[in-house]
Amino acid sequence: MTNRSLGFAALLAVVGVSIVFGMVVGARLNAPQVALAAPEPERRGEPIRLAPAQAVSPGSGSFADIVERAMPAVVSVRSSQDNDDDDGDDGDRRFDPMRFFFGDPEDRQRRFPRNEPSIGEGSGFVISADGYVLTNYHVVENADRVVVGLHTGREYPARVVGTDPPIDLALLKIDPDGESLPTLPLGNSSDLRVGEWVIAIGNPLEYEQTVTVGVVSAKQRRLQIGSTDRDVVNFIQTDAAINLGNSGGPLLDGAGNVIGINTAIRRTNYAEGIGFALPIDQARRVIEQLRDRGYVSRGYMGITINSLDDSTAEYYSQNYGLLDRTGALVRDVQDGGPADKVGLRSEDLIRKVDSEIVRDSTDLVAKIAAHMPGDKVELEVFRKGKTFQVTATLTDRSEGLEARAAGRQMREPDDEPEVEESTGLGFSVENLTPRFRENEGYDQDQRGVVITDLGFDSEAAGKGMRPNVVITRVNDKRIRDVGDWNEVMGDLEPGDAIKLGVLFQGRETFIFLTVPNE
Repeated sequence: MTNRSLGFAALLAVVGVSIVFGMVVGARLNAPQVALAAPEPERRGEPIRLAPAQAVSPGSGSFADIVERAMPAVVSVRSSQDNDDDDGDDGDRRFDPMRFFFGDPEDRQRRFPRNEPSIGEGSGFVISADGYVLTNYHVVENADRVVVGLHTGREYPARVVGTDPPIDLALLKIDPDGESLPTLPLGNSSDLRVGEWVIAIGNPLEYEQTVTVGVVSAKQRRLQIGSTDRDVVNFIQTDAAINLGNSGGPLLDGAGNVIGINTAIRRTNYAEGIGFALPIDQARRVIEQLRDRGYVSRGYMGITINSLDDSTAEYYSQNYGLLDRTGALVRDVQDGGPADKVGLRSEDLIRKVDSEIVRDSTDLVAKIAAHMPGDKVELEVFRKGKTFQVTATLTDRSEGLEARAAGRQMREPDDEPEVEESTGLGFSVENLTPRFRENEGYDQDQRGVVITDLGFDSEAAGKGMRPNVVITRVNDKRIRDVGDWNEVMGDLEPGDAIKLGVLFQGRETFIFLTVPNE
């Protein structure tokens, strides 16, 4: 082929490519401007069979149906307190206990300056047609006036019938002028399951009749909220949004029953959706006391207790044949208290209360606190392989705690090093000296060894041991000095469960440890 023929063929090829390119570009320019999020995946066989979405039919128990029925019984609660100008305090103290959950109260103080009434805003719900209302104690704490607003817009002055600060509960009463008010049924919070749907209704940040939905994130959360007693109360954790103003409002289950009272939310820069509600079972137990007496009295045994951890359970299994981990372990017995009067001792294991199994220390406190002072309770006790029953007459919890606090003696630690030393179980011990005994308030004939250096990640540190704690026993052998300590340590094997008798705040108690592997 000649050069001229080759040039003509190349020209035709260029023209053809140009035409095709122009068609493609033109098609792109005239195509709709849609950007795909990702290229379409290559299809391989049949598509994934996804479950079809389920339609919600009217009357089937949807959230909207539940809320529609419940909303008329949810109320707003506003409390006010006259501020005095006699102490120079610029803070609104009534909100201080909730700073941990709802931030610094100074912003609220700027909205309601001193010498003007401080305003508390919260929620509540009607539990009886004649006007009894439940809310949180911190919503009405120290209030001079309380006003309850119904869903209809009508407002009524409310009387604080009774309060129970240890569980952050208050019972209010309004007079509805003969009108029968809508009420919410109280459910059973003990039947709640983690993961179950719940609905919160309230008035957060003055947005009335706000509904949020979430699940039960956890149960039996024990934490300090305001004036609560963490030994008595536990909380339902939920991710249903709770904010300032939701306090006192109902937390509903899927049937519309109240299973909790919204109380607080843990707010940080690193967490969302951590809210807490008082279980309705704990409120239900004290409503009658609040109505009849205005306050709540709880039973008290006069003991310090712990649950069985791994080391403790292993010790009791190895030495006394204990086959399970149920029960609460008595660590200390208050002199003259109900437990002392019936002969309970340190190291006893309380297994049952009135024939009901005690799961752990939390369960024991709840069972005792559910009784009134003066009630008699039958206890099943396990002591060194033997089981027996005693009947104790309970006293008042608040009075018992005050007596215990008055009897405590706080001592400052002494860091002076001593001469003889032995290491084991993650910490070092030394002999007691006359100066140590004097500084710590011990008699000069007190024997034992004192803890010095303590590994921060040791099992002992995790159980509350610290420098200057005196060890007086290992298992049932008395420890007089480092020599006794070394002798006992030499007979132990890795994995052995042991009991240490220790002096804490002037009293002998004990902890259980497992000998670590070298």
